[in-house]
Amino acid sequence: MRNSEGFSEGTQRHTRFAVSALIAIACAVAPGCVDVAARQQLNDGYTALEGGQYDTAYADATAYLAKNPSGVGSAEAYYLEGRVYEQRAQDARYSPSPAQMRANLTAARDAYARGLALKPTPKVQSLLHSQIANIAYYEEDYETASREWQTAYQNAEPDTVKAPILYRIGLCQQRMGRFAEADRSFTLIRQQFPDTEAAGKAAAHLGARAFFVQVGVFADAANAEKAAGALRQQGFPTSRAVDAGRQIVRVGPLTTYTDAKGMKSRLAGLYPGAIIQP
Repeated sequence: MRNSEGFSEGTQRHTRFAVSALIAIACAVAPGCVDVAARQQLNDGYTALEGGQYDTAYADATAYLAKNPSGVGSAEAYYLEGRVYEQRAQDARYSPSPAQMRANLTAARDAYARGLALKPTPKVQSLLHSQIANIAYYEEDYETASREWQTAYQNAEPDTVKAPILYRIGLCQQRMGRFAEADRSFTLIRQQFPDTEAAGKAAAHLGARAFFVQVGVFADAANAEKAAGALRQQGFPTSRAVDAGRQIVRVGPLTTYTDAKGMKSRLAGLYPGAIIQP
C-alpha cells in the first residue's frame, strides 16, 4: 500500500509465485482438478499483475472463477482478484479520488474474505490473511492488522516471508503503544531471522517508548542546530539525534501515535517531508 513500510514488493513477488506453485501441486494430486488451460489462465493473471496489466489480470481471475467457482484453485483466484483491487487502489488511473481508493480496498478485502470462505490450504490461508492485514494497516486499523498478520504467520513460509510479517506485527504493536510487546517481536526477528532485511529494520525500532516527528536530516551540525533553533522559537519540543554521522532534527517525544500524527499535520506546511518515528 502507499504508506506500507519496507517489504510489499518482495513479499508480494514471493507470494505470487508461491500461489502458482500451490495450484500446480494441488492439481497434480486432486481428483476432479480443472484443466491445464484453466490453470494456465490463472498463472497468466499473475504475470499480467506483475506487468501492471490490471484489467488483464482481473479478467483472468474472474474467468477462472466463472469456470471453477468453488473448486481447486478458486481461493487462489480470489487472492489474485484481491491483489488487482489493491494495485488499483495505488494507481491514480483507477483511484483518482479517496472515495474510489476506499472502494477498491473494500473490494480487495471482500475478495480475500471469499477466498477464505472456501477453506483453502493453510499456505493459501496465510496469503489471504496477510493481504487483509495489509489493507487494515494502510487504514491504520492496527488491531486488525496485527491479528491478521499473527494468523498469517502461523502458516507462512519461507523465512523471507515470515520475517517481514513478524516485523509488521511489531510495527502494529508500536503504533498501538504496546512498546514492550513490540520489543519482543523485534528481538525474535533478530534471533530467528538474523540475516534478513527485517532483522536490520527491527534493530532501528528496538527500545522505543515514544514517538517523534523527524523534520530533517543534515550532513552539517550547524545547519541542524539552525533548524532546531527555529523550531524551538516556535514552541515545539525539539531534539537532535545522530545516525551514521547524519544530524537528525525531530519534534517530540510524543506519547501516542495519534499525537504524532497531529504534530506532523501541524508541521506539514513548513516540513512536507516530515515522517513519524518509529
